[in-house]
Amino acid sequence: MTRPPVPNGSTVSLLSNRPDTPDWQLRVTDRDGTALHGAAVLVAPEYALTCAHVVVEAVGPSAGPGSEVRLDAPRGLPGWESVGTVLSGGWWWEGEAPWDAAVLRLDRTAPGPPAATARHRVGDRVRVLGFPNAETGRWVTGRITGDSGSRFGYTQIDVDSATGFTVLPGFSGSGVREGTGDGLLGIVCEAAANGRAGWMIPLDRVPRVWGAGPDTATAVARTARAMTDLRTLLSPDLRFDLYTALDPRLRRRLRADQDLTVFASQLVSLAHEEYRLLGAVLDLLDEREEGSAGMLRVREAAAPLLTGRDG
Repeated sequence: MTRPPVPNGSTVSLLSNRPDTPDWQLRVTDRDGTALHGAAVLVAPEYALTCAHVVVEAVGPSAGPGSEVRLDAPRGLPGWESVGTVLSGGWWWEGEAPWDAAVLRLDRTAPGPPAATARHRVGDRVRVLGFPNAETGRWVTGRITGDSGSRFGYTQIDVDSATGFTVLPGFSGSGVREGTGDGLLGIVCEAAANGRAGWMIPLDRVPRVWGAGPDTATAVARTARAMTDLRTLLSPDLRFDLYTALDPRLRRRLRADQDLTVFASQLVSLAHEEYRLLGAVLDLLDEREEGSAGMLRVREAAAPLLTGRDG
């Protein structure tokens, strides 16, 4: 875990018991499994999400799309290993939101089902499992206190310091879970104050690029990128007007005040992959853009996605 540094020397919780069934949290280690770089969470049968800086630590400063890291699954399936390759459209490192995330395609079937996702709220109790000095993990608990941190879109977690259990190096990429369930809220990306405060990237702020074939993922990324040039999205007021006109299913999964890049990526991927509403979304944009050159570029980028169900 290299950026930002997480403090050393903190007390951690007791070693967790090995679960009866494989957990959706994985480890990122070196090629012989002796050095821990962080964690990753299974978001789809062949895809995992981790922090970009975990990949940088494992690979070096040249890390980026196409980089490979080693993953294993000590919680429930010892001996399983995979090589994870960073997707071409799944790399965010410092230049754009969500700032510190990487989507990995696994080279073999995952050891268990993906995480069930959940939405976070201020005041929610949460649990985090990390792997420092414990093969099957150590638990930290805390409470969500709101958006803050070094980047727009990060969410702060105040750790239960009375117990002395804090976030340590090796927690980066670990899943932040519901306090009384196992739903995935986001991944740990930073820590401070001797590990008594941590920050997560909420899962709903990571563009959903997993699960699509390479051609579809490329088309989704190009369409979202083209949308970021539209005045309808560049203007907060116009974007909110569009948001209120969207299908309620999309509104429940989006926030009008999200970072523009994340908003566009989430809008395209949700509309196309989950609800087959991309055609309707483009029609709404067309009404507002009135045939702008930017809208023509969006239509061109989206053409491969507009199959019969989306058209």
